[in-house]
Amino acid sequence: MAVILFQSPKGGTGSTFLAAQLALHLAGKGHEVNALDCTYQNALKMHFGFMPPQQVPELDGAASEPLVAFGVKLLQGHQYTRSPAFLRDAARELDRLFDPGHVWVVDVASEDRQLLELLTPRCALHVCALLPTAASLATLNRLSETAPAMKLDRTVFVLNQLDDRQKLSRHSHSFIRDLFGDQLLATIRRDEAINEALARFEPISKNAPTSAALQDLRFFASAVEERIGLAHALGEANVTVSGDV
Repeated sequence: MAVILFQSPKGGTGSTFLAAQLALHLAGKGHEVNALDCTYQNALKMHFGFMPPQQVPELDGAASEPLVAFGVKLLQGHQYTRSPAFLRDAARELDRLFDPGHVWVVDVASEDRQLLELLTPRCALHVCALLPTAASLATLNRLSETAPAMKLDRTVFVLNQLDDRQKLSRHSHSFIRDLFGDQLLATIRRDEAINEALARFEPISKNAPTSAALQDLRFFASAVEERIGLAHALGEANVTVSGDV
């Protein structure tokens, strides 16, 4: 099992978008992926082509019919992770609920510090999305109360909506790259095709297959696989299956 946690100290940086795109790319590469939305907005499903009224099964397993799109199983966890039943024994509940045979991509709201602290020890990677703006970069000191951001060994950064035509965007990129080194896992270029795809409830690969951002997202997914050993694990699984046959 690998839990990949998406949470940023500031909202509006694209964490939900990046979580959905990673889940889609990993499923496309053959991984068994569950995407868990722990935000009140419940917007993760829209990146998989579902309309806002669409009901998503709860994490507690009460729903009988799974919701699957493009090989990704979608789950909603906002209500359950705030319920008394969960909070009474969160550690045991997380061990019970997280299926060890899947990759879990978990989207956590920026203000949900409690869930962040519960999930961080269990995650293989914590992805923090940043924007090349002063407001986004100013929140880096809010990422952890116990250590500076560059000392968080499970945390990586993605600079989203990079626009090299803008001076501040270029300088922000240089600053983040110099500050975090290989903790800066990827940069995603600003591309209007992303908003157009979301407005049409279509994946970017269908709506804009030549999108520059799509190439960046593929690189990001490959970098995540490499960072936490998912590609190696998938290769071993394929060898085992072939051998069994």
